Amino acid sequence: LAYAIQFAASAAFSPVAGWMGDVYGTRRTLLLGVVLFSAGIMLTGTMNSLWEFYLYYGVIVGAALAVFMVLLVSAVSYWFKTQQGLAIGLLMASFGVGPVLAAPLIVFVINRFGWGTAMVVAGLGSGLMMLGLIARFYGKPSDKGVRPYGALTSDPVEIPADRAKLNAESKAFFNRARGTFNFWNLVNIHFLGCVGHSIIIVFGASIAIHRGIEPVVAAGVVSTFFGLSIASRFWSAFLADYFSPRGIMVASFFLQGVTVFLLLEASVVWHFYLFAVLFGIGYGGEGTIFPMLNTRYYKKAPFGTPYGWQMFGASLGMGFGGWIGGYLFDITGAYTLTILVSAATSLGGMVSILFLPDPRRELISDWSKGVATASEALPHIH
Repeated sequence: LAYAIQFAASAAFSPVAGWMGDVYGTRRTLLLGVVLFSAGIMLTGTMNSLWEFYLYYGVIVGAALAVFMVLLVSAVSYWFKTQQGLAIGLLMASFGVGPVLAAPLIVFVINRFGWGTAMVVAGLGSGLMMLGLIARFYGKPSDKGVRPYGALTSDPVEIPADRAKLNAESKAFFNRARGTFNFWNLVNIHFLGCVGHSIIIVFGASIAIHRGIEPVVAAGVVSTFFGLSIASRFWSAFLADYFSPRGIMVASFFLQGVTVFLLLEASVVWHFYLFAVLFGIGYGGEGTIFPMLNTRYYKKAPFGTPYGWQMFGASLGMGFGGWIGGYLFDITGAYTLTILVSAATSLGGMVSILFLPDPRRELISDWSKGVATASEALPHIH
């Protein structure tokens, strides 16, 4: 339940985080994320009841994760005019590398000093490191008075807009975008893809153990597809610079979905590891293309707004997948339906991608016409 609450909180806060980043700036909003994350983790180390666990680790940390996931990707989209796939690939790969590096350290501290102390150390230590990094962080090139990477020397350096204009731009874009099929289809695709892989993340090891595989070996299956996903997060985004991002996304969703059928008959160790290798490639590439599609479809529109809503769909899918997989096992005593739902949602996401327009075509290019009207209704804020 704490897992589901964390993703529900992240889903609810993702659109807000995107809007705050667009209006108040990336650095200020990231500072809020650091405070929430550090406080949530450290408070988790002091909990004495279940409701505190749900509040600290579920709600507070979930809101912090929304800030990081939305705004770090937004910053990359603003800073890189060319080689955006390379930059996004490195960022997405770092999301996978972080847990690999941190987990052994956290386990060591837990074994040496106990879980309560480990949570306080993790919250305080990571918070201080992130504060140091954010001190040198600029969400947009205009915040530093420079051009984005890959821009021509003849391109003008953008001047930071005041908060009233930024707020008006965010509202104007969302008011136009929310009435389009493509905007909500991207949210839907993220939801379906995350339901599909969330089930495997949460229940992959349990499925292997249920089929007679040793727990340590079953944990290795999960580690394998996580490890493969680090590389595929990078390569899928890198390839999308040179090939159609939509095509790369279709291939990733297809591989993520169709490989799950291998689990229906898997019974020995090599079956599960074959699945882990193939699934990891698709899983890693499944979510990395969304930022690139946004910059192609919406060009100079506020990035945080659409991506925040897409992360709403993603977080909702992660929470729902973690719940529905266990519920289906509880009522049937087997993982067959759980496996089929994972495959169906991933392949359903693949079909939804086919309805996306050509990424070379800019959508709702006239969204800024409503900015002047919207800004007239707002007080002027410096």
